[in-house]
Amino acid sequence: MKPIAVILAAGMSTRLRPLTEDRPKCLLKVGPKAILDWQLEALQSVGVSDLVVVVGYRKEMIQEHIRLHHPSFSVRFVENVAYEKTNTLFSLKEALLVLDGDFYYMNADVVYDKRILQRLQAGTDGGFLAIDKKQCRDEEVKVVVEHGRVAEIGKHLNPEHCEGEFIGVAKFTGDFARRFRQQVLDLAVPGNEMKFFEYALDAMADKSDMIPVDITGLPCVEIDFPEDYAFATEQVVRHLVDAEEENAHV
Repeated sequence: MKPIAVILAAGMSTRLRPLTEDRPKCLLKVGPKAILDWQLEALQSVGVSDLVVVVGYRKEMIQEHIRLHHPSFSVRFVENVAYEKTNTLFSLKEALLVLDGDFYYMNADVVYDKRILQRLQAGTDGGFLAIDKKQCRDEEVKVVVEHGRVAEIGKHLNPEHCEGEFIGVAKFTGDFARRFRQQVLDLAVPGNEMKFFEYALDAMADKSDMIPVDITGLPCVEIDFPEDYAFATEQVVRHLVDAEEENAHV
């Protein structure tokens, strides 16, 4: 059975205002396409046609965009009704309440080269996290890698001790997906409303099958701040368009 994709698109993205005052972040244009368009085309490249999309802020715009521009996808929309008061841990819980099995995961604010998903595609029986090896900022989700496995993950980690940034794109399969699902359901409880979903990954007792996948050098950016959006529109999109043109001539 093919994995499906879970896309978290519920947030208000207040740090990007005024850009997000009239639309959700995933519908911001990066070059010729919206962020969400780049993601869905990447998913098509690995044969994914089934989605669970978690919506909240301006949900109707996302639903209409997918209906009009990506009719080949089979989509189940689930709503995080508390999107103003919760974070990605609670949004992922809403998705996993209707999903049991292997899945690709992505935050709806990541613009990335489709080759990143293609590197994750072969992974089975584990949690496979796309990692950009670089010197990280405090705001980024960072990973500590030991013996080829992710030992720690989160924004709280000391950048000096980290392998790089988890870009918010992953694949969860097999027994790991089952255990991770239960961890999310157990932790998305009162008191943890503002936790990121990586909190559940970091809390897993057994991380022996949590595997970093090196995507260094492939264009990508998670858009949290205006400078991220500027980088995406001025730098990342050029590489994505160039890659598309190269593939068109193969």
